[in-house]
Amino acid sequence: MNRWFCWLLLLGAACLQAQPLVLTDAQRDYLQMKQTLRYCIDPSWPPFESVGPDGQHRGMSADYVSFFRSQLPIPLELLPTTSWPDSVAAAEQRRCDLLLLAMPTPSRRQFMNFTKPYLLIPSVIVTRTDHPRVKSVAELGNAQYGIRRGFGFAELYRQLHPTLKLVEVQSYEEGLLMVQSGQLTGMFGNMGSLGYLLQQYKITNLKIAGRLPGDSELSIASRNDEPLLNEISQLLIDQIDPALQQQIDNHWLSVRMETSEDYRLVLSVTAAALLVLSALVWAYLQVRRLNRQLLQANARLAHQSLHDGLTGLYNRTFMDEKLPACLSLCQREQMPLTLAVLDLDHFKQINDLHGHLFGDQCLRQFAALLQQHFQRPADMLVRFGGEEFVLVSVGVDAATMAQMLQQFVTALAAVPVALAQQQSHLTVSIGWLCQVPARGQTAAQWLAQADKALYRAKANGRNCAVQTEWAGAEH
Repeated sequence: MNRWFCWLLLLGAACLQAQPLVLTDAQRDYLQMKQTLRYCIDPSWPPFESVGPDGQHRGMSADYVSFFRSQLPIPLELLPTTSWPDSVAAAEQRRCDLLLLAMPTPSRRQFMNFTKPYLLIPSVIVTRTDHPRVKSVAELGNAQYGIRRGFGFAELYRQLHPTLKLVEVQSYEEGLLMVQSGQLTGMFGNMGSLGYLLQQYKITNLKIAGRLPGDSELSIASRNDEPLLNEISQLLIDQIDPALQQQIDNHWLSVRMETSEDYRLVLSVTAAALLVLSALVWAYLQVRRLNRQLLQANARLAHQSLHDGLTGLYNRTFMDEKLPACLSLCQREQMPLTLAVLDLDHFKQINDLHGHLFGDQCLRQFAALLQQHFQRPADMLVRFGGEEFVLVSVGVDAATMAQMLQQFVTALAAVPVALAQQQSHLTVSIGWLCQVPARGQTAAQWLAQADKALYRAKANGRNCAVQTEWAGAEH
């Protein structure tokens, strides 16, 4: 009891000493809109995470949750599940927002984003004590081996070693029992869990027979339909002090064994290896972050000076610099230049009805669709201001551009914007011209011509593209 009390004091002190989480306005608005973040765990994966008989979250990830709660301005709640596959399914169905300890796999990336790994766990094989030491996967032959159902490790190993005969089991305990009874030759898994169970149940007729390639690199996984959550998750991980992680590792991976001396040595080496590997990973991340800090700061400043912070498109400063150069190039080479001004229809009403957070999502989705439709190196996309955007394109004739713009208008109207429980359709009005610039024409004059065409598009009922021609241009 005293040991647990001291541990809680240490963890509480670490949470209090951590620097406050610095959030952007968009991240803060997102959390305010969410009100609560729900996370899922593996309810039967000690010592990393589990659910006790009282329904409480236990294990290493529970300690990380305590730290995360001290950093977040909103509650972080556990969504109960019956198994790890059930937790992954809950994430895919958007019933939970986060998985705290998850490996990135191709199937999971379809519905989840992942932070950088913050826990590295060596992979091992457990066999009966009379089994030879395993030096490589090639030695395993045609025997049957157990692997946890639903684990990312299982998906990756089936891809890397398709000839292995892998039998999925519901839990590590089930797999170890099958190895003891001879139903399986060995059990694949991570060193921490298998070592913990061998110690916990005082199993003396099994051993860790070898190290397997492909360590488990565990990250926080977040729903990919809300990308701001991945940014916030990475900020939380970056806030973890190496000393706090060392305390958590020491607490959950310490060895307390009363069996034979040899077995105690194996478990001691197991725990020590985990601690050393975790420390090395964090040391590497810390050094890399420090080395890149100045370069990243300079790169951010350069990027921010030329890009719009919300949509990632170029900003007006960049356009003011590049548009005159495009005019000169097209006039000199006698190439057509397209300048289109795009304005979201009734955007103020959308903002008033759904709020600015939803409005920001509309702008981001609009910009993303623009990038899908106009992605040539000679296309320049600009957020001109508010809900107004500009397309500058070199070398595309007017007939082709008319088709491209109409396709964009149609595609935008067909795809609704959704955020939380809110949904709305967008339309756009476009005014544009496409021709070879005449000598002496300026960027401001071209913008004025496109703007006049935009007003005609709005007068024509919106949700359309209207072309104008500027008399006197050279053909």
